[in-house]
Amino acid sequence: MPFPSDHPVTSIAVERATASDTPNLITVWWDAFSGDFIERIYPHTPDGRQWLERAFAKNFGSRRGPEEPVTECVIVRDPDDGCEPVQRSWRARWPAFGDLPGMQEREDVLAGFFDPMEKTQTYLLEDRGYIYLEALGTREAHRKRGYATALIKWGTDLADRLGLECYLDASPAGKPLYEAHGYTVRDVSAVVQNPAGSSMVRPVQQQGQQS
Repeated sequence: MPFPSDHPVTSIAVERATASDTPNLITVWWDAFSGDFIERIYPHTPDGRQWLERAFAKNFGSRRGPEEPVTECVIVRDPDDGCEPVQRSWRARWPAFGDLPGMQEREDVLAGFFDPMEKTQTYLLEDRGYIYLEALGTREAHRKRGYATALIKWGTDLADRLGLECYLDASPAGKPLYEAHGYTVRDVSAVVQNPAGSSMVRPVQQQGQQS
């Protein structure tokens, strides 16, 4: 699906974020994931900010063991202003929040959001390895420039190198873009009645096959 772009996708460099990018990452996160529902999950509050700071710090830190999930946080930088227009069991990936009252009171909300997505992943992918694109967002002022496409391609290229499937939960706005990259919506009604988004899987690509 073509998108108007001031900067061709081929000129966009995807790179791994570092700890120094955290303030801008949170700015992007809050700009891309906003609205009454999603702000119940990622509140725009001091405790909400601290929880995200911990989440990014956890991603940038060293793995504590082979069983800990690997989370990559990748970004693209706007060539005009250098700003990051895009960003990144959920309890294993996300940091603890028991000492953050503003987050602790939302534990049921968080579980209600993340637990069904865990169920759909287990139902669709069982115990197979896969790449999970958990969060992909672009600041409103930087949309339709090919940044999201570049990040999706980064994820699908990684999956193809590893010979793995890809999974994500798509919003209605993002679904057509993911479909253009080989993702298909899967029926998860057997395990979740009202999913927060569309459960989408991109199958393993055979050598020479392109989505």
